[in-house]
Amino acid sequence: MAPDVPDSDEEQHDVRPKPDVRIDALTLDSEGRCVILEFPAFVLIGVYCPACRDESRDSFRMDFLNALDSRVRNLTEMGKRVIVAGDINISKQIIDTAHGMELIRKATMSAEEFISSPARRLFNQLISDGVVTGEREEGREEPVLLDVCRSFHPDRTGMYTCWDQKLNARPGNYGSRIDYVLCSLDMQDWFLDSNIQEGLMVWCPLVTFCDSVSQLTA
Repeated sequence: MAPDVPDSDEEQHDVRPKPDVRIDALTLDSEGRCVILEFPAFVLIGVYCPACRDESRDSFRMDFLNALDSRVRNLTEMGKRVIVAGDINISKQIIDTAHGMELIRKATMSAEEFISSPARRLFNQLISDGVVTGEREEGREEPVLLDVCRSFHPDRTGMYTCWDQKLNARPGNYGSRIDYVLCSLDMQDWFLDSNIQEGLMVWCPLVTFCDSVSQLTA
C-alpha cells in the first residue's frame, strides 16, 4: 500500500465539520495501521494514522482517531502505562507547521480556527500540552499522554518531520511535525532526550533515549 504523503495545504486546511458516519471496527483495522504490543512495563502502540485527503476519507480518519483515543484512555484506566509512536498525520499546534504559521501571519486563518479542526482538537485533548478551545468533550476531560520530543524542546520552531516532496520543500524547511513519541504522564522521567534526526530520509526519523532497564521495569 502506498504511503499517505501528507499534502501540507490539505493538512492545514482541515477545518471541515466532524463527520457523523461510524466505521465498523473490522474496516478500521483492514489497512493494518496499528500494531499493539504489551510488555510487563508498558503497552506499545505503533500507528500510521490516515492523512487528511478529501471528504471521502473524513469518516474513516476521524473514527480511526477516536478508536485510538479510546484505546489509550481505556488502557490508562486499567492502570497500564502506554507509549504511542508513529505517524499521527496531525500537526498539533501552530509551532508544528510552517504552513500554519504562514496562514496565521497572513490572517488567512485565525489561531482558533487552526487549533479547532476536528482531528486536531481530538488530538490536543489527548496530550498534556494540547491547546483546546472551549469545553473539553465528555470522556476527554483530562489529557493522558505526554509529547516526549516537545517536552525537551518546548519552544523550538522548524522541528519538522515531513515535507511536501512535490514542492521540494525540504531545503527551505517548509514542513510539518506529524510524527510523535507519546507516553503516559507518569513515564516522563523514563526519557533522557528526544530529537529529530535531520538529513537522513524523505521523512525525518524521531529518536528518543530512555533511561536504564532497571528504571523501565520499576
